[in-house]
Amino acid sequence: MKTIGYFDEFLHPRVRLIVKGLRKSLRIDPIIDTGFDGYLCLPVKTAVQLGLELYGESRVELADGSKKNELSFLGSVLWQDQERPARIFLTDSKDALIGNGLFQGQKLSINYVNYVASIAPVAVAKSGEPKKRKPKK
Repeated sequence: MKTIGYFDEFLHPRVRLIVKGLRKSLRIDPIIDTGFDGYLCLPVKTAVQLGLELYGESRVELADGSKKNELSFLGSVLWQDQERPARIFLTDSKDALIGNGLFQGQKLSINYVNYVASIAPVAVAKSGEPKKRKPKK
């Protein structure tokens, strides 16, 4: 199933999904952040509403290169018609982020001409590895 995203008024590519915690589920539109190798980063207010379960502490590297310990939480994400467990970090920002963790086995395309983002599963070879394409000459 292909997921189609959009660009907001600040030209941030976004995609819509459902995130679930122990208390409730919420529809969110996180910014697609290809520099984030985790699954989701949610505003603290959203995490409290969801009732996320504390998972543990992880050492993370921020965009400025600094490193720090951050608490991580467990939730799940309804993504492309499948519910998947997700490790979630929190942010003081009002914007949620979706990272590369949810894009594994998928093709992400961000089109800055037509202002659309798309995410689609990649065909898997019989060996279980994604099919590799030869570069165009």
